[in-house]
Amino acid sequence: MTKRENTTKGAGQKGKAFLCFFLLLPLAFSLLSSGSFAADRNQIMDTIKKAVQAELVHSVSENVELSGIRIIRGLEALEEGKLYTVGSMQMDGYNGRNRIVYLAALYDDRKTVHNVRVEATYDVLVDVFVAAKPLSSGTIITEDEVYAVRQKNSRLSAGTITDISEIKGRKLKSNIAQGVILRSDQFANSSNIKKGKEVIVLVEGSNVLVSTKGVLGKDAAIGGTAQVICSSPKKEINGILISADTVKVKI
Repeated sequence: MTKRENTTKGAGQKGKAFLCFFLLLPLAFSLLSSGSFAADRNQIMDTIKKAVQAELVHSVSENVELSGIRIIRGLEALEEGKLYTVGSMQMDGYNGRNRIVYLAALYDDRKTVHNVRVEATYDVLVDVFVAAKPLSSGTIITEDEVYAVRQKNSRLSAGTITDISEIKGRKLKSNIAQGVILRSDQFANSSNIKKGKEVIVLVEGSNVLVSTKGVLGKDAAIGGTAQVICSSPKKEINGILISADTVKVKI
C-alpha cells in the first residue's frame, strides 16, 4: 500500500469518528439534561416536603407523621437548574381521610412566584394502652396495670382507649391477657346516666376537634355507647360516654 493510500484511509477513519461524535452529542446532552432535571426535581420535592411537614405540625398535631406527598398541578411550570424556596403554604381542601391539599407558593432566584398544588398523606400518632401483665376480671385499673404504646390513629379499632383518664379507676369485666390493647367494651358499666341529661359532645376527627352540646336520647353507662341529640345542628349521633357529662364522637 502506498503512502498516499495510507493517508487517505486514515483521513476516512477520522472522518467517521468525527461524524459519530456529532451524532452522539445530542444523546449525551439529553442524558445529562434529564439527570440534572431529576436532581432538580428531588430538590424541589424535598423543599416542599419540609414545608408541608412544618404546616401539618402547626395545624394538625405535633405528633403528625407525613406518609407522602405528590404534586397535583404546577410541576411542569418549574424550570430545571433553578433553586426554589417555599414562600407560603395554604390549605386548599381535602382529598379524603388523612389527605390534605395545600397551595404552595414557590419563589425562584428572581423572586418569581410559581403556585403548586400539593397533596399530603399523613397520620396522627396517639397513645394506646396495653395490659402490662395478665389482668383478671374485677381488676381496678391504675397506671401500674398498663403502659402506653404509640400507634397510628387510622389503624385503631373502635373503642380503643387513647386517654388513660377514660379507664383509670374503672373495673374490668373479663380477664385480659398481657399485651392486649385495652378497649372500652372490656370494662364493666358504671351506674347509668339517665335519658335527658345535658352533656358536652366532643366530635373528634383526624385533624379537627369540635365541641357542642346535646342531651342523652337514652340511658347510658360511662364507658358505653351513648345516643345524643345535639342542640345545634339538631341531629342524633352515637358516641362513647367518657364521663357523666361528656360524650366523645370519632369521625
